[in-house]
Amino acid sequence: MDLLRFVGQGYRSLKNGSYMAITHNKKPMKPSLNFTAELIPVAYAAALLDLVEELGVPRAELFAEARVRPEVLGNPQGRLSFLDFNQLTSCALLRCDEPALGLLLGQRLNVSTHGILGYAVLSSANLGKAIQFALKYYRVLGLTYELEMVELHERVELRASETLPLGALSRFAAEGLLTSLYTIARFLVGERLQEVDVGFAHAAPNYAERYAGIFGVPVAFDQPYHRLSMPTSYLARPMALANPATVQMCEQQCEALLASLDVQDGLLTRVRRLLLARPGDFPDLDSAAQALHTSGRSLRRHLSCMGTSYQQVLDEVRKKLALQYLTTTHLPLYEIAYLLGFSDPSNFRRAFKKWTGKLPSDYRTED
Repeated sequence: MDLLRFVGQGYRSLKNGSYMAITHNKKPMKPSLNFTAELIPVAYAAALLDLVEELGVPRAELFAEARVRPEVLGNPQGRLSFLDFNQLTSCALLRCDEPALGLLLGQRLNVSTHGILGYAVLSSANLGKAIQFALKYYRVLGLTYELEMVELHERVELRASETLPLGALSRFAAEGLLTSLYTIARFLVGERLQEVDVGFAHAAPNYAERYAGIFGVPVAFDQPYHRLSMPTSYLARPMALANPATVQMCEQQCEALLASLDVQDGLLTRVRRLLLARPGDFPDLDSAAQALHTSGRSLRRHLSCMGTSYQQVLDEVRKKLALQYLTTTHLPLYEIAYLLGFSDPSNFRRAFKKWTGKLPSDYRTED
């Protein structure tokens, strides 16, 4: 299953993500976009399988249809690849007569499901400290989102933007993420959250009324990004299990875990994710470096050590997206050109012919 083939007409430009620069000494190479790195905690897949079985689909059948080996769940502390998890998810959505599967799963992804990060959140001094810790180390969860917290007019807003094109799984993933965040925040404060505001980037599904049942308020759709906001007064709420020593221990473990994951999720991957998250508004090298918390000179040097350049990475991302738009959507060529950051469709045609040896219209006809 090629995840990029899920990219469709609804793909939108998501901005304002926070990024970290990770650098490594590597031999010159140009690895392709990789969805096989084992980054997703097994606990997420286990929660999904439990839910699916309760809905009447045996997990053995789901494994067989998704072509995923059951052994991947053998280690409770283990991880599986984006590809395996998304194959399981896609099959679950097809087999279960439950369109709101993401909402249901999110309610099950509680503090304990998130492992060491959840333990740290429980042990934080207050909700504000818990959120800060989560924002610093959420990458240990293998999320395909960039998260940030913004304080505006006595409210705090958590924003989430895709860093990989999830396409047909985008709604499911967003439902699971925001529902889990809401469920955990409600658990931490010990009561139903008041004056909450919730928004999703996708369009309202035909079961939109179920969102209000979960969040307790009407939910907005077609937003610039996924969001969950509440009054800043909640940030001072103390945690019943606050323990500074435990938080320190968790931080050390999260740092070690991030270091091990970054071997598979290096700078080149993060540059690609940055570009994929901003189709039609690709940053220049210096802006990309700033978003990655490094300098333009350092970014150029590290990409050169990997046998590539920023322009080559940008062209690679543009080419991959162009191929997906041409084969999976009916978007006119001028819209595809715009989505890829070309102000003039003729420039897109020239670039595409340089990449593939064919004109976009010919490629679409042949496909």
